[in-house]
Amino acid sequence: MTRAFLVMDTAACLHADGDPTAAAEMAAGVLDRLPGPHRDDLVRSRAEALRRQLTGRPHTHLGQVLA
Repeated sequence: MTRAFLVMDTAACLHADGDPTAAAEMAAGVLDRLPGPHRDDLVRSRAEALRRQLTGRPHTHLGQVLA
């Protein structure tokens, strides 16, 4: 779980640095690799917070993984 949190933080940094596509791909990738029970709670809330900041395709891509 710690690694998943670090990846989500890195994705947020990518977005802050101006690369929303890489941010969405990184966040989606970590969610895809986590076992089902670990996709909820804090990891999911961080992904949802990132998604709210994204627009366009990155927003849609991350939303599809969160659905």
